[in-house]
Amino acid sequence: MVEGPGEAARWPLVDRDAELAEIAARVGRGRSVLVTGQPGTGTSRLLHEALARLAPGERPTGHGDLARLLRQCPRGPEERRAPGQSAGGTTRRVLAVDDVHALDAAASGALAALVREGRIRLLAGAPSGAPLPAALAALFREGALGPVTARPFDQAGTTRALRARLGSQVATDTAARLGELTGGNPLLLTELVEASAADGTLRPAQGLWHWRGPAPRPAARVVRAVRRLLGPLDAEERELVALLALGGPLSDDLPLVARLAAPAERLDRRAVIAAEPVGRGTRLRLCQPLCGETVLADLPAGTARELRRRLADALEEACDPGTQPAGTAALLSVTLRVDAGRPPSAGRLRAAAEVALLRHDFATAERYARLALGETVPTARAPRARDVDAASALLLGRALSGQGRGADAEAVLAAADGRTADVLAARVRNLAWGLRRPEAAAALAERVPGGTAGVLRAVTGLLRDRVDEVAAAGEAALRGTGGGGTAQSCVPVAAFARVETGGGTAALALLERCRQVEGWRDEDRHAYLAVGAYAAVEAGDDHGARLFLDRMRRTDASYDLCRRVRADVTRARAHRARGRLPEAVALLRRAAAVPGGQDWFTTRPWVLAQLAGALAEAGEVSEALVTLVEVRLSARQAPRYPLADDGVALEEAEVLGRAGDLPGAVHRAEEVARRSAAAGRRATALAALHLLARLGRAEVAVERLAGLGDALACPLGGLRAAHVRALAHRDAGLLDELARRWAARGRFPLAAESASRAHGLWRETGRNRAARASSVACGEYLSLAGGVPLPGWAACPGSAPRAGRARLTPREHEVASLAASGMTNADIARRLTVSVRTVENHLHRVYGKLGVTSRSDLHERIDAPAGGLQPVRE
Repeated sequence: MVEGPGEAARWPLVDRDAELAEIAARVGRGRSVLVTGQPGTGTSRLLHEALARLAPGERPTGHGDLARLLRQCPRGPEERRAPGQSAGGTTRRVLAVDDVHALDAAASGALAALVREGRIRLLAGAPSGAPLPAALAALFREGALGPVTARPFDQAGTTRALRARLGSQVATDTAARLGELTGGNPLLLTELVEASAADGTLRPAQGLWHWRGPAPRPAARVVRAVRRLLGPLDAEERELVALLALGGPLSDDLPLVARLAAPAERLDRRAVIAAEPVGRGTRLRLCQPLCGETVLADLPAGTARELRRRLADALEEACDPGTQPAGTAALLSVTLRVDAGRPPSAGRLRAAAEVALLRHDFATAERYARLALGETVPTARAPRARDVDAASALLLGRALSGQGRGADAEAVLAAADGRTADVLAARVRNLAWGLRRPEAAAALAERVPGGTAGVLRAVTGLLRDRVDEVAAAGEAALRGTGGGGTAQSCVPVAAFARVETGGGTAALALLERCRQVEGWRDEDRHAYLAVGAYAAVEAGDDHGARLFLDRMRRTDASYDLCRRVRADVTRARAHRARGRLPEAVALLRRAAAVPGGQDWFTTRPWVLAQLAGALAEAGEVSEALVTLVEVRLSARQAPRYPLADDGVALEEAEVLGRAGDLPGAVHRAEEVARRSAAAGRRATALAALHLLARLGRAEVAVERLAGLGDALACPLGGLRAAHVRALAHRDAGLLDELARRWAARGRFPLAAESASRAHGLWRETGRNRAARASSVACGEYLSLAGGVPLPGWAACPGSAPRAGRARLTPREHEVASLAASGMTNADIARRLTVSVRTVENHLHRVYGKLGVTSRSDLHERIDAPAGGLQPVRE
């Protein structure tokens, strides 16, 4: 992972299993390997590790010793064997040489000759794109020197590397920020983490490592690493890197950037920047933003100010005349002018603060709101009532509440109360989420005029666990629709509650009644689509969920992180239902990396808990368990929200069950079922009872189904209830039927689990053919789900279902093909010149592998034989 031997002791090698396996496989097939990668991606470390595994005790050969070693290279068998060679066969020495691009012609020619003669297997290392000496380049073209690339870490790899180095869980937003700044480059990650741990900006608190941002100037070791990666920069290259550091991704047709096209090409070839197609244009970004921050810190103060001013001018000129830049451009333009010492007007400051709030950048929003209020020095006092600017005070209050400073936010908002309805609404939200006083928030919501009052009452109703009232409020809002935005604001929240009280189908019906209402705001429309997708997933309507998700994608705003979190969580829920766990985990990692903010649709602890659940389902149980640590810490800082809290507990039960802690999982599932049923949240209660039955307590779960009423009428709810009953009654035939019904709904993991349970029950009763059929069906469902692992409580002892179709031997495939064509056993025996008993034995094995009981089923079940032989044709 890192280059230096001292750092290697502290940073275990992680996330390189695939590369090491590929190297071993190539060497085992008698080939040599060229390990390449961009600077800092750990090619040398990978080369060391590969050699240590293939030839223990060996060290990579330095260029100075290479000539001597080449002369000593044996002409006969050697004591070290490449993988796959027998002890008595001809062996070949494994030789590792780093930086082979720097070898002279004689040394590279001698190496190539030894490789061609088969006397060595070469592990070579070189930077990506570096020209190889002619002799080695010829080996590469011939395929004798195969490439293996060391790539930067993705977010999961970054998290694993940080946890391995620091020894405990790293906050999700910290891991995301460090990964983003370094672009997953192992060298930069190493240097930034070591420097941050030394200066105290990275430190543990309550069992989690948190990073509080970079120091004002990068540490010397970070600067050295950046210079090593960047190499020498000319003036134009340095200017472009600084511009991208200041502006983030920039369009290449922006005049200030367009004139730097030549240096952009050079930096793109060196992987310093990346050119990405966006629409009809191209956008430039830094591959490792930390490099830009370091270059920017080296600029003289005057030069940096002038560059900020020029970039702000260019961004504003690129907009339509007479309009203010929108979205992120507005925030960037204001940031550049403020940092250059020339703050813009109060109106533009407020617009930038609004965008910063949408980006959950609450500290920046506070800064610009205070500047708009005329505060050049931040102060903790609330603005005086006589000189308060209500719009700026509203932004300041929201920014303070977003940072968890609820009392300060209340003081600011109270000073401006009575000026606008929006200020009063912000006070309600701060009381509910920031100060955790939902009863006081509900009382204050009654004072809010207009249509906003309805949604505030609905949200405070959810916080007070009154889902029946919230669902009924949506019906009332539809009956009284007459403008003011009441229905559009209320119905998404009410439909969210209706999922709990009546299932996804009832919620979709409520949303359908609201679809034709006029006058939608963007925020309300996005909430409508998010709840629609959520309800469709809960109803088992995958087609409807896709329609909602597609429409939601078209309304997403890149700078509105609340919308992005809603979209990511909903898409992840749909992926998890179908067993597409890698996609679900990636979306939930991104959602969990968003700092701060609370929302009725999801909360930070709930997002983290869903990430833990998805990781456990994907087989990453260890990471799921440590993620639960962050879930619990986050839950302590969040307001009480019973619906979300039980969602968290249900995910925790899933994780514990898959980790083997069945008593802990059962205890949590029972608690959720009891609390949810008492509060009227019947969908969550049913989900908890379903999990409880799957964990082995079906006899307890089945007794509690009767009180769930409407939730069982939803198609997916009915399937869950039937699954509980089948497990309680140990009905293998019904479990097989439910497996098919789960699969028809696209719920392949549950289909596989149901078939696996049926397999076990059939075996207990001696019904081996039925057991084989269930096992094969289980394997097929698992393959449709992407090969997800079954939980331990559902896997059958001694009979792990095979993923994918069974593979027959060539002779078994030949016999099966002839039997499927209508030939009798005697005909097959004569055709193949074997005994009838032999044919019967082959067919017995075929039936067992394929899970069939008759010749008529063979047509659909026969797959390609092992060894690649084709079916026999008459």
